[in-house]
Amino acid sequence: MKTKQFRFAWITAVLSLTMLAAGCGQSDHAEADSEQVRLQFGHAISLDTPAAELIEEMAANVEEQTEGRVAFDLYPNSQLGSETEMIEQVQIGSMDAAAIMVGTMQSMDIRMAIEDLPYMWKDVDHARAAYDGEFGDYLGEIVSGYNLKKIGYLEWGERHLTNNDGPVVNPEDLKGMKIRVAQSSLRIDAFEQVGALPTAMAFSEVYGALQQGVLDAQENPLANIVAPKFDEVQDYLSLTGHFYNTVMLFMNDETWASISPEDQEVIMNEADRISMEIRERNDGMEQEYLDTLEERGMEINDNVDKEAFREAMLPVYDKWEEEHFGSELMDVYRAASGW
Repeated sequence: MKTKQFRFAWITAVLSLTMLAAGCGQSDHAEADSEQVRLQFGHAISLDTPAAELIEEMAANVEEQTEGRVAFDLYPNSQLGSETEMIEQVQIGSMDAAAIMVGTMQSMDIRMAIEDLPYMWKDVDHARAAYDGEFGDYLGEIVSGYNLKKIGYLEWGERHLTNNDGPVVNPEDLKGMKIRVAQSSLRIDAFEQVGALPTAMAFSEVYGALQQGVLDAQENPLANIVAPKFDEVQDYLSLTGHFYNTVMLFMNDETWASISPEDQEVIMNEADRISMEIRERNDGMEQEYLDTLEERGMEINDNVDKEAFREAMLPVYDKWEEEHFGSELMDVYRAASGW
């Protein structure tokens, strides 16, 4: 009898402990499910551009599709510092994620400057295919060595030249022209090849420098000429298309690892979606941008000898391959270039 009572008591105790453990496990799991990963996400992109709008859309969709498990706090227009400063913040984990011009990432690894080779793609279709393929993967592998996870790319577009001196048709037209460029040694080299006087300057300072006559010219994609209203301080737009720029979306490795695989997939899918959509918007809005600038009084010049510009700037290719990029990266680029 005592043996039966002992067994009953022992079984009851085990069942109680099992139920308690299960209850604690369910409680812990529910608590984990309720935890929200809030991502501090910074970029330098001007508001009222397709890229900035689509980043906002991506953030809203991710939060909705993950039922609030992943949320974004967005800081556009360099609110958290320059692009170089934001790269460093994401690397050390004081920021979670960012969208940064690929060429600017040369401050971290000089090979990322490859995006600033002048006239590097035969056309936009080759550029897009390259970032979707091995070339884009190669750049992603580079940044993975710096505690960063590549999420995707957003097309920023072809860069064109504005100035106050007159239409730019040939490389000779840039001789002696004081032109603002982003902080990129390769861009400086490229413009010096045609006799221009490039000056590296933060984007936030460009309008004032043009207004005061410190600069003669600047270069940007159409969206980033319209949004900051450079037409107010520049008379001529020449469609030189000398650089093609892309923005990389990336996240701190440890932050990425803290997100569940299911929610990571949501983020990647949204990044892929907006990557495709921005291309459609850029294509559809190009004429609208040109019409807007013309209505605001800019004289638009599409008679540019791009082949002459490319030939004049080609010496930077050999120099940068030998000194910085190496043949492996350049071979990946050449296979995708279309030239």
